[in-house]
Amino acid sequence: MTPVFFRFTAALITTYCSFMSLAESDISLLRVNGQRDPAELHCPTAKSQVRAQASQSRSGNAATVSATSPDTAAELMTAIKFEIIKPPVHKHTPGPKIGLWGDSHTASGTFTDSLLEALHLPHAQTHPSFIAPTFGLKGIRQPLRRTCLSDDWHLSLAYRNPTEGPQAFAKSLAHLGTEDAGAFIWLDFRYPDAQTRLKWADIHFAKDKVERSLVLGITVDDGAEAIVNLGPSSSQRLRVQAEHAFATLRLRVIAGQIRIDGIAPVYDGKTQAILDVFSIPGATAKGWRVVDSDHLRREDPLNAGYDVVILQSGTNESLDPDFKVGLYEAQLNTSLTRLKNAYPKARCIVIGPPDAQRSSNTLRLINDSQYRLASAKGCTHWHWQKAMGGQGAAQRWLAKGWMQADLLHQTPDGYAQSARSFVSMVPIKAR
Repeated sequence: MTPVFFRFTAALITTYCSFMSLAESDISLLRVNGQRDPAELHCPTAKSQVRAQASQSRSGNAATVSATSPDTAAELMTAIKFEIIKPPVHKHTPGPKIGLWGDSHTASGTFTDSLLEALHLPHAQTHPSFIAPTFGLKGIRQPLRRTCLSDDWHLSLAYRNPTEGPQAFAKSLAHLGTEDAGAFIWLDFRYPDAQTRLKWADIHFAKDKVERSLVLGITVDDGAEAIVNLGPSSSQRLRVQAEHAFATLRLRVIAGQIRIDGIAPVYDGKTQAILDVFSIPGATAKGWRVVDSDHLRREDPLNAGYDVVILQSGTNESLDPDFKVGLYEAQLNTSLTRLKNAYPKARCIVIGPPDAQRSSNTLRLINDSQYRLASAKGCTHWHWQKAMGGQGAAQRWLAKGWMQADLLHQTPDGYAQSARSFVSMVPIKAR
């Protein structure tokens, strides 16, 4: 047995002994170890750096075992102790649980920060239940301190999907896929402050070809890399849990194909509210039309769903030179139906587009359509354009310093004013 092959085998056996499939909860549990004070994440410039770091960590992990013994693998297997357990059922906060799907107006974080302030919810104790895999997408502020992403991932977005039939999207309405060996994702969860830590993180994933094996390398907090083989019978959730609460997670594709639907973190310490923001710059409301509501509900880490679901849209539709009210209403009707089917107990809110100079009249038509459909579906509609002062308000807001020069997006002060107006008109609370 060569030293290189031995080190790989030792790490692989160690991981297999720590990796178990929990059929009752349909979650595969991976136990790993990290360091208590992980270093800052510095994104690598090449995949070769990631491979070198992973090899070094595995070498250190296996160094205590002699490579000269013919029975090394068997001895290591008997030396490692492991047990099969059922992970604790996590009960999410009794406070408000809010899901928001929108476009650039709510993707950048300025509106949602002001929303939390207006609701008197502490930012440090408001956490996501699910993080969309839109890492590195411009205009999105993720609830993460830092992300590192290799360039061989492909992002698929539901609103860009050309088909009309229901598909297996998670509630992020996005998935990130690759079949390139060496592809990596690094995530730093120390947000909104440096003391933030996770109890565990569930990686929601799928394989286009179920029969293919998927081999991943997983590292937390600068610890040794654990190698995981997710075969044909594996579940579609991989729970990563360490001996101590951890801050960073690194994923490396060693072999196979993977599609990541999102990361479901469970935070150490108190969580007073859940706020999931799945807004994407350029998005339209039609993304929900391709969602399989039953699949989404089964995969949702929030077993009881949200207290409030918010669909914010209209600006990007208004900029379409071929905009047709009838087609828009048909798409919005389908999207609202699927959203309501996915979260039947949640209060449903539709936020219309704010005023903008280039498409002020079309925005009025869109808001009118949204009001009619929202009322028919039992949803509340907030007329953002009217709250600003109606058609032409963008120019007046520009003079106040509340509108950006493009007369399409608002300034931080403008979004803060909008969020306060929204909360004053539309009550948001837990069920």
